[in-house]
Amino acid sequence: MKRIAGVAGVLAVLALLGVAGAGWYYSGLVIDPSHGDSYPLEVVSYDGTRVTLRGGADTDAPGSFGLTWAAGNAILGDVVARGPGTVTRKVDTVRRGTLRPGVRAYLDRWMWGHEDPRSAVGVPYQEVRIRSELGHFPAWRTEGDGTTWVIAVHGRNANPAEASRVIPVFHRLGMPVLSITYRNDEGVPAGPDGKHHLGASEWKEVAAAISYARASGATGVYLYGWSMGGAIVPMAARMLPDAPIKGLILDSPVMDWRAPIELGARQRGVPLWLASVGMSVVERRTGLSFAELDQVAHAADFSVPVLLFVDDDDQTVPVGPAMEFARLRPDIVRLFRTSGAGHTGSWNVSPTAYEKALTDFVTPLP
Repeated sequence: MKRIAGVAGVLAVLALLGVAGAGWYYSGLVIDPSHGDSYPLEVVSYDGTRVTLRGGADTDAPGSFGLTWAAGNAILGDVVARGPGTVTRKVDTVRRGTLRPGVRAYLDRWMWGHEDPRSAVGVPYQEVRIRSELGHFPAWRTEGDGTTWVIAVHGRNANPAEASRVIPVFHRLGMPVLSITYRNDEGVPAGPDGKHHLGASEWKEVAAAISYARASGATGVYLYGWSMGGAIVPMAARMLPDAPIKGLILDSPVMDWRAPIELGARQRGVPLWLASVGMSVVERRTGLSFAELDQVAHAADFSVPVLLFVDDDDQTVPVGPAMEFARLRPDIVRLFRTSGAGHTGSWNVSPTAYEKALTDFVTPLP
């Protein structure tokens, strides 16, 4: 009996170690920075006006998208055909590089890859450096005569080019855009532990950007965040109640990190209890609190207007928490809802209406 008990004890310890190891691995998927593009799509054919793509899960999304590969970029239009494992789309233009069979690419919601505002959308800009507690962080500053600025905050493992789609809107309105970087981005200072804190620390770079804007003549700012940027921006608003924030613009925001983590677990076939272990490990490794990052639970803390973009077919960040936030705060939230475009794809599926929503939000009637 003692031997059996001893073996059982060893197996129990090994099981616990296995759970701990799995939790550590899963936590890394959430907080470990990852840089560089991946190219899940293969170009099967291109005839000068149409391209057929294989791979990926969202190549048949409605709307306009970029197709970006290591040496080039094209602008794609509507889906014209679907086949077994393939999608054929119109090609509006090949902007650079050679599009040919065998090219590996990705469907680009930013449209123009990592190009700067002048190259992508013809808007003059300068690269500036913003001083935060960790050092200097590069940012793109577009021109504008207005004293109300837009501070744009990209998503997880992304970069300032994510703002390119909307920069022309604000440029026409005379509003400078400051598209920033934050800790653990590629080529910038890392946080003390080198991990994403999911908004719990990154908001400090937003605070530094607001200080930069004010020192450059801004009297008010709109904070604009995509995905994880949409988690950072609300944290900044909560942590900076005296800052001259005129409103928040959130596109596919993470309003409660537990929702996308659990969704990712289901997509990978990981049991939810293990996802819970992973979240506990995240909290221990970083010191952050998922309860503190739950913007829905803190909905009463917000006082400025919020423009909220969501797409019902978002397979990265579930829309439930954002919709609940809108339900709890109808006094401050304007909701723009699309279907079919996926994560941060509302502009791609409906650019004219999206841009009108932006314009109406930042230029309210007297």
